Amino acid sequence: MQQWLMMSTLTICLALTSASYGDTIRVAVGMALAPYVIAEEDTGFELEIVREALASQGHTLVPVYVSFRRVPELLKQQQVQAAITVTRATVGDEAYLSAPYIRYHNVAIALAKHQLALSSQQDLAKHRILAFQNAHRYLGPDYYRSIQQSPDYQEIARQAAQVTMLFGERVDVIVLDINIFNYYRQQQNYVGAEQPVDIFPLFEPVNYQMAFSRRQWRDDFDRGIAELKRTGRYQQLIESYLGKASLADAETTENLAQ
Repeated sequence: MQQWLMMSTLTICLALTSASYGDTIRVAVGMALAPYVIAEEDTGFELEIVREALASQGHTLVPVYVSFRRVPELLKQQQVQAAITVTRATVGDEAYLSAPYIRYHNVAIALAKHQLALSSQQDLAKHRILAFQNAHRYLGPDYYRSIQQSPDYQEIARQAAQVTMLFGERVDVIVLDINIFNYYRQQQNYVGAEQPVDIFPLFEPVNYQMAFSRRQWRDDFDRGIAELKRTGRYQQLIESYLGKASLADAETTENLAQ
């Protein structure tokens, strides 16, 4: 009888350990963020970083691709168990947020031939602007005030369309991450894409976090990211999409307007 109880206790302990290790986690992922996320190929360097960080702790990521705007919504509605590319401002106080694991650097971009003078976010108020979805929530109060005065301000989920509309001269300025702009410009055959552009670094880089419905998953993820950085795998994944240029170096691939 005593041996049976010991075996039963051991079986229960193993089951509990198995339940807390090797979980399958449904994760909300913005679908139009190449090269960070390339939904149609189920890849991208940010997605691969997240996937490998979780895998190193025994977890399996199941991406649920939605528009960038809906990423925090799905987590709040409990349709997923985690979300990437978020901040406390977008997911609220209920989720368990990881340490920052990825940095985006949003910029304003205009065709050089128009010779726009954009020395501050306030200068955007004079122009037609096409920004990424939810930019008004991510880019701060100064940006929000300036776009209120814009003659034509729009936000769009498909960031490839921002590049199309810039070179098609349907907008004056696009606001998006510099790596996303460079990726789409190189990958797509845009009419007028050979035109030089001015890049205005009006925004500070934003460090994004991952949100989880369980504290243990958040802690596992932080450990996984730390391991990827320690081994050099983190930078290797970035370079596999951007070449040897780091995220910061990629900002100098065009003439940077002062």
